[in-house]
Amino acid sequence: MQTAHHLQPGITAQNIQPAHIPLHFHQPDSLSPNNTYQQFPRPRKYQTFKHPNSNNPNRITETDCLLQRNGYSIHLVNSLKQRIKASTLIKRMYASRGYQTENTSVFSTSSNQYTLEARRSRQLIGTLTLTIDSDDGLLADTLYKKELDQFRKQGRKLFEVSKLAFSPETSSKEIFACIFHTAHILGHYLHDASDAVVEINPRHAVFYKRMLGFKQIGELRTCPRVDAPAVLLQLNMEYMKEQIAALAERTEYKSRSIYPYFVSKNKEKEIIHIIQERQANPISSI
Repeated sequence: MQTAHHLQPGITAQNIQPAHIPLHFHQPDSLSPNNTYQQFPRPRKYQTFKHPNSNNPNRITETDCLLQRNGYSIHLVNSLKQRIKASTLIKRMYASRGYQTENTSVFSTSSNQYTLEARRSRQLIGTLTLTIDSDDGLLADTLYKKELDQFRKQGRKLFEVSKLAFSPETSSKEIFACIFHTAHILGHYLHDASDAVVEINPRHAVFYKRMLGFKQIGELRTCPRVDAPAVLLQLNMEYMKEQIAALAERTEYKSRSIYPYFVSKNKEKEIIHIIQERQANPISSI
């Protein structure tokens, strides 16, 4: 999988407006911020966005917007223009690290694939793609089919996180947490996936293990898509649910975990409702 960001040490999470927390991007497909925290932010001001068919007279017309929080927003990509911008960001960030970029676009007609993006002041600052496992398989099958098939044989349903990239000037751990939380919602609650997998540069595997609880299930290999080293990580969604329930928005909690940046259970339910409404009332791609 592939990633692009940087996280500087000594970041204080108290002022999470697009804090200058660049996210590292050395991986076949994922993110690896620096692990240093000082404290978690105070209670956030945020709102979820209602579908245009809602009776809310003050409704927002951007139907792909799932969450707005502390000066940034999380969107479900639904137009050609958005996909072009997301693909351009991925290629720019990957190229800056010497990765191959020929296979990094987010253009797909598959109903099993979703692309999320984070915006600040209407500007794209980050993107993530998730793919629900199907007969077409996952990107990680190229290197790790044997490992993935072990889960499939147990009746486990997988989803893959890939093409994760953030602009180094405007990204933060909170934004990463919210876009990853949204991927969890799509994969687990909307598609009943039991496990997430990510193909990642080994130098960033520690971040995913410590901050999210991923486990390594595949040995070091070379990812042909980006011509970079990779390992395969896996995360059980039941474990993730437990961490979200225990730690989301626990502003006083101090730990080497990113879960306190996740949104509350109530906001999680609102996001699920918005996505379900959008699926029931699809809009044309522009």
